[in-house]
Amino acid sequence: MNPVLIEIFRNELVESRHRGAVVAVNSQGKTLFELGDINALVFPRSSLKPIQTLPLLESGAAEHFALSSAEIALACASHNAETAHQQVLNDWMSRVGLQPDQLECGPSLPLHETTAHQLLRDGGEAARHLHNCSGKHTGMLTLARYLDQPLPGYSSYEHATQGSWMDVLTELSGLDVRQMPWDRDGCGMPAVAMPLLAFAKALGCFCDPGRYAATRASAMQRVLSAMNEHPQMVAGTDRCCTATMRAHPSLVVKTGAEGVFAAIAPESGIAIALKIDDGATRAADAALGAVLRKLGVLSAAQYNDLKPWYAPEVRNSQDYVTGRIVPSAVWS
Repeated sequence: MNPVLIEIFRNELVESRHRGAVVAVNSQGKTLFELGDINALVFPRSSLKPIQTLPLLESGAAEHFALSSAEIALACASHNAETAHQQVLNDWMSRVGLQPDQLECGPSLPLHETTAHQLLRDGGEAARHLHNCSGKHTGMLTLARYLDQPLPGYSSYEHATQGSWMDVLTELSGLDVRQMPWDRDGCGMPAVAMPLLAFAKALGCFCDPGRYAATRASAMQRVLSAMNEHPQMVAGTDRCCTATMRAHPSLVVKTGAEGVFAAIAPESGIAIALKIDDGATRAADAALGAVLRKLGVLSAAQYNDLKPWYAPEVRNSQDYVTGRIVPSAVWS
């Protein structure tokens, strides 16, 4: 059984506990820190997006369509669909000659509640381009158009665009991804399962891009730079990913559904993958902060500034503080 990573207190009593696993590796894949079963299969979900974006750059498609760094960041994003996200996406799709109804993610309201409420007040409704994965989908459509592949069905497991990132993930992780269990993700694209350690090793490759051929090295560096330069595009207002990257400009972090988080700290030469057993986002955010502080990636001051995500107070409907979410003693 995985250890308890995060505890939720009410008064001074533990009310809930979140178990999980976390592993940190260096650029060579050597394990630097671990808790829990790091060889168990997990679905990285959207935390894979920085890796899934590499073929868009390596193929020449990004250069051909003159993608901006903001658009590359959006390809890596699980965004809020705030106004800025919508504007960048609309400009990108227009330039490539794409229409929102070509996106194969399902219609969605914006993740950002204020934006969603305003949309509904204005008479709007759920739409494909408002899905938090619409940037990734636009990236896949852009790649398919550049490769002269069929646009319909680009999200299917058998399509060349999906095979492109599976090949990259196989090369970076050392694991034959096509032999791993999979099913459709929340947005309709394939979601593959893999050991948490193998995922961390793939992320660790970003810490030393110079090991690879110029095309891959450039693609890795551009993904990191785009996410560093545009943390708002990667997530948005009131999101842990965006807040963390703003606090530490050289650090890249990416959340995934069901309690997954990935982090790449090139300056420290460290990559991190974690999974919360019960899928709780509140625990994944707190565990991210705990491991970044444990490994010295974040200073005490930076961690303290990010406590609204890493160790938040629990408040009731009266705005009364009833408890707190904190890392457990296992991190000591």
